[in-house]
Amino acid sequence: MAGTRLGIIFETMTMAVFAVIFGGFFSWQIALIVFVFLLVGFIFAYAYITLQSTLTNRCGDLSKRASSLAGESIYHMRTVKQLLIEKLMLQQFSELIWQSFKFDDMGSSLSAAQNFFELFDRIPAIDNSSTEGRKLFIACAGQDVAIVGQSGCGKSTIIQLLQRFYDVSHGQLRLDGVDIREININSLRSCFGLVSQEPILFNLTIAENITYAKENIPMESIIEAATRANVHEFIKRLPQGYETRVGMKGNFLSGGEKQRIAIARALLCEPKVFLFDEATSAMDAANEQIIQNVLEQARLDDPSRTRLTIAHRLSTICLCNPICVLEAGRVVESGDHAELVAKHGIYYDIVIRKSSHN
Repeated sequence: MAGTRLGIIFETMTMAVFAVIFGGFFSWQIALIVFVFLLVGFIFAYAYITLQSTLTNRCGDLSKRASSLAGESIYHMRTVKQLLIEKLMLQQFSELIWQSFKFDDMGSSLSAAQNFFELFDRIPAIDNSSTEGRKLFIACAGQDVAIVGQSGCGKSTIIQLLQRFYDVSHGQLRLDGVDIREININSLRSCFGLVSQEPILFNLTIAENITYAKENIPMESIIEAATRANVHEFIKRLPQGYETRVGMKGNFLSGGEKQRIAIARALLCEPKVFLFDEATSAMDAANEQIIQNVLEQARLDDPSRTRLTIAHRLSTICLCNPICVLEAGRVVESGDHAELVAKHGIYYDIVIRKSSHN
C-alpha cells in the first residue's frame, strides 16, 4: 500500500512539473494559472495526508487500548468479578471500539466487538447479575483469622470459595448459618476486600487503579487511602504522581508497591471482610509493620470488620486469633499462637521450622 501511494505521488509531482514547464513555452500566464492550481492541490493533498496520518495513529492507539483492556479483563476475570466491575469494563471497551469505528475499517472492528460481546453474553453457572438470593452478609464480628499450612493444603481455595469463583462440589459453605449460595452474588462480593500475593493492577493510572471498584471518589479520599497504605510518598515522587500509568499487569512497579496500591484500593472500599492472601509478602519488615498497624486501626474504627489472612511470616500469623491450621483441606488445629505452640502439633513444627530458617 505504501509503495503504491509513493508511486502515485511521484507520478503526480512529475506531471505537475512538466505541466508548468510546457505551459511556460506557450504563455507565462498559462504557466502561472497551472502553478496556482497545482499549489492549491498540493495544499489540499498535504492537509489530507496529515489528517489521514493523524486519524490512522489515533485509530491505532484506540485499537491498542481496546485490545489491552479486553486482554486484561479476560486474563484477570476473577479480579474483575471480585470488584464487581464487569459492566464498567464492558462500557469502557464499547467506547473504545465505537470511537475506532470513526477512523478505521468498520468490518474488522465489528468482528472484534462481536467476539468480545459473545464472551460477555455467555450465561455462567454463577450469575453475577442475578437479583435473586438474600442480600445480606453475616460473619463473626471483629475476628482476625489466620490460615496456615503447607503449600497445596487448600488455603487459597477457601478465599476462592468465599467469593464464589466456584462452588463447593458437596457440602455447604456457610456464613453465620447462611449458605452463601443463597446470598446475592454482588452483595456477597461487595463485602470482601481482596489483596493477593500478586495484586492485579490494570494498565491505567495509579489513581484509577485505587478507585477502580468505586465511582466519583474525590482526590482527597484517594490520597488518604494511599497515605494509610504507606504508598503516598512514593507516588508523590513520580513525575506524574497519581496520573502515572502502571503498565500491563503493573510491570512498572515493584511487588511491594503493587501490594500497597492494592491495599489502598481495599481500604478505600471499606469492606466488611478483608481477605489477605500473602498480601505483605513482597514488603520489608518496616512496611509490613506499618500496614499491620493500619489494618488494626481499620478494625478498631469498625469493630465488626473481620480479617482473613493467609501468610507464611510468623510476625503476621502470631498476631491473629484464631489461627487455623490446614492439612489436606481440613482444619486440624485451631487456637491462638500460645495455645497451638503448647500443643506441640503441626503448628509448633511450622513455628520451629520458620524460626530455624530465620
